[in-house]
Amino acid sequence: MTVALIAVAVFAASMAGVIIRPRGIPEAWWAAGGAALMLLLRITSPASVLHALTGQWNLFLFFLGLMLISGLADLSGFFDAAAALAAGASGGSGRRLLLAIFAVGALITAFLSNDATALILTPVVYAVVTRLRLPPMPYLFATTFIADTASVLLPVSNPINVLVGGHLHLPLGVYLGHLLPAAVVVIVINAAVFMLIFRRQVAHHFRIDWREALAQATDDRRHLRLATLGLAAVGVAYLAGSSLGLPLGAVAIGGAALLALITLGCRRFQVGRVREHVSLSLFLYVAGLLILVQGLQDAGVTAAVVRWLLTLASGPLTAVAAGVLGAGVAANLVNNLPATLFLLSGSHGAGLAAALRAPFLVGVLAGADLGPNLTPVGSLSTMLWLVIVRRKGLKVSALDYLKLGVAVTPLLLIAAWLGIGATFR
Repeated sequence: MTVALIAVAVFAASMAGVIIRPRGIPEAWWAAGGAALMLLLRITSPASVLHALTGQWNLFLFFLGLMLISGLADLSGFFDAAAALAAGASGGSGRRLLLAIFAVGALITAFLSNDATALILTPVVYAVVTRLRLPPMPYLFATTFIADTASVLLPVSNPINVLVGGHLHLPLGVYLGHLLPAAVVVIVINAAVFMLIFRRQVAHHFRIDWREALAQATDDRRHLRLATLGLAAVGVAYLAGSSLGLPLGAVAIGGAALLALITLGCRRFQVGRVREHVSLSLFLYVAGLLILVQGLQDAGVTAAVVRWLLTLASGPLTAVAAGVLGAGVAANLVNNLPATLFLLSGSHGAGLAAALRAPFLVGVLAGADLGPNLTPVGSLSTMLWLVIVRRKGLKVSALDYLKLGVAVTPLLLIAAWLGIGATFR
């Protein structure tokens, strides 16, 4: 019991540092410091740590491939072109522009992940709406909410999906059977609630020459066309890899190599601009979280929490509910990545019945993807979005985000629970 309490204290202190960032110390250092304490206090062992890190090589590769793909796509002007087309498709209507941003955000999230949407689409949307003299916040909120909401769509839409899918060995067809209908429903709900809440702020009309905006996206149309074809090929490769059960990290690295060859062939490669998209501290952060959760697992904490959650489950439908609720709440307490690692770890030692394991973990996936829409600390993509928005001089408090999150997130979680639960009956 004493070891378990110490492990919980170390984990809680580390997560408090990650969320609050005292003295501006980056999140990665708080996670790494907590991981070091787990080792120094002998809560976990070097052998366990090595196993935890090497066991997630696919996740590390996926992060690296994703960041490289995002940087190379940005270099081609792809995201600016997508925003120009979205503005053109809106026909001068502020309401339709909001829906177009949801559509573009869902597409980018589906194939490049929620983090790419937050990191790349947010500044592009800001530039578009300020140029059109529209109130920015409805459209900027749309970029962060759709990043998490649409991240349920495909196995590559969120690193969380790679984690859970790897544990369950879900083929693409099985994944889509359980999650695609629910994903479509939650996207529609999110868009409808936004249209209702922001109906007055987006009731504006504007004029834009989308062809001129598209021309300004890049001065090398050939590079843009080839990069777009390359991204389409990456999307197909993701789907094929998911269907065949291939490691998606390796697919992401292959996709980055393809885009790099295209960029080199067009003589547009700029190491500095691509390097801006690669965050080495992210790898330290993820490694620290893996070790922290390994410490909780070795102390018996994760299994105890999952066993308690499963007291709520009497069948597949309630097992999905336990997963959605557990991950949704935990994501807003400690961020969705450590929350998912925690629940996955606990599922190994909780003696889960075979009939409940898949429903519970698919519920965890949905809760960890959708739950972060409640607060600005729920996911990395939301935290990235908040940094970008504040750099633009816009003030967004945690309370502002929470007010909107309360109106949207419970509906999304309930819809996901019912939609996924129906597939396990």
